[in-house]
Amino acid sequence: MDFVLWVSRVMHVVSAVVWMGGLIFMNAVLNPVLRHQGDMPSSKALSLYRRFFPFLWSSLWTMLVTGTFMALLSPRFLGFDLSTTWGQLLAAKTGLFVLLLIVSWQAVAVVRRIEAFMESDARQAEAWNRTFETLVRRSIVLGIASFLCAAGMAVA
Repeated sequence: MDFVLWVSRVMHVVSAVVWMGGLIFMNAVLNPVLRHQGDMPSSKALSLYRRFFPFLWSSLWTMLVTGTFMALLSPRFLGFDLSTTWGQLLAAKTGLFVLLLIVSWQAVAVVRRIEAFMESDARQAEAWNRTFETLVRRSIVLGIASFLCAAGMAVA
């Protein structure tokens, strides 16, 4: 059982790194470069976003399954008992994860809006692209908060 728990932890961390790394790359490298070149929004950017979404969803689902598994196998898990610091951090991390799912779903919907307006209304497409960039930044902030909760759970 220790091996299964170890594998779950590794998969959980790798999924978090893929997800956060992709978002940080988009926010800090891809979008500024494309914006500097005058290619925002562009078909290149949209194809990159669409290519990233399967990685995003597979990472989020892997984190959901492995996180649930690790919580249920933890001797500290007492059925969402909020009387301990560990339980409070787990509840906060769970809430943050739900918010991340919602923001990720919104990001997919926004990219579809960008695609719809690319040909007909460039100003609308630009406005939706800025909304997408905001959602990416929100996801990064939520992810950092989730990492902080995980760190607190490790020492609590």
